[in-house]
Amino acid sequence: MTDRLSEQIEKAQMVLVGIGNEFAMRCEAMETDPFYGPLLEQAGGEEYEAQAVQYLRFHYIRRHPDGRLLAAYDRLAGLLDGKNYFLVSLCTDDLIYRSGLDAGRIVTPCGGFRAMQCGRECVTDQEPLVTDPNVTEALLESIDACGGNLDAVDFPVCAECTKPLWFNRIDSPDYREEGYLPDWQRYTKWLQGTLNRQLLVLELGVGMQFPQIIRFPFEKAVFFNQKARMIRVHSRLYQMTEELKEKGISVAQDPVDFLMEQTAGLSAAQEEQTAGLSAVQDPVDFLMEQTAGLSAAQEEQTAADLPPMQDGSGDDRDN
Repeated sequence: MTDRLSEQIEKAQMVLVGIGNEFAMRCEAMETDPFYGPLLEQAGGEEYEAQAVQYLRFHYIRRHPDGRLLAAYDRLAGLLDGKNYFLVSLCTDDLIYRSGLDAGRIVTPCGGFRAMQCGRECVTDQEPLVTDPNVTEALLESIDACGGNLDAVDFPVCAECTKPLWFNRIDSPDYREEGYLPDWQRYTKWLQGTLNRQLLVLELGVGMQFPQIIRFPFEKAVFFNQKARMIRVHSRLYQMTEELKEKGISVAQDPVDFLMEQTAGLSAAQEEQTAGLSAVQDPVDFLMEQTAGLSAAQEEQTAADLPPMQDGSGDDRDN
């Protein structure tokens, strides 16, 4: 890249970011983990095996988040701070919502762990999605205390059919799109405002899974906007289309490594600045320190400008 990513972002009026599965947290280590391994084996014999596996993965991600991914998201948040941006993510681990990124500028069309749903159409007065955080928190605590016995886990159930709930994810049966549609509508409205603006489109680890969500629409946005530029980062599928070669940059690299490298020189300064802003200080002491160099001159000038004191109460109103 001719310019660092931070410089490309600084030049842009608007920034559109797509995050693909190369940015997703891996859960393969669960199978050999002394806690999760036996629970996954027990889930294999359960009537509700698929739901149980979802619950265990949810617990694993929440209790053991990938620190490298969280750091990368925070670096991205630092780069986008103060910019007009929107993010579209295919990841379903919800780690993006644990970063400094603005949740109101994120859409995750494949769902995640923030809501639950029934796996079939139930006729009920209840909302189609269960979004009460107390439900998922109770599930986490139940797995914490299960003692390696999956039967001891209290599965959340549908109020209508009493079957175990699924998470509102694209891999769940009868995926309820109500979970992301409000965010998607906000995104499409934002996207309409990018036309004829200096737009930077950044793809991080976006492959060919669900290309109709990120890859194809992003290419279209760059093609029709003469002021748009694209940076595509992927370990394997980094190639740019022929039509966009003059407007895009291809980077053959792991997107997390790329982001960490691009922000390596910025992180120390940002952390130092954050530490300085977060320092706790008595407000009077702060004010005295900030005005120490000015006080003598200001006091002299103020004394010269003040009118002479009047006798009595100082109230010169007519009695």
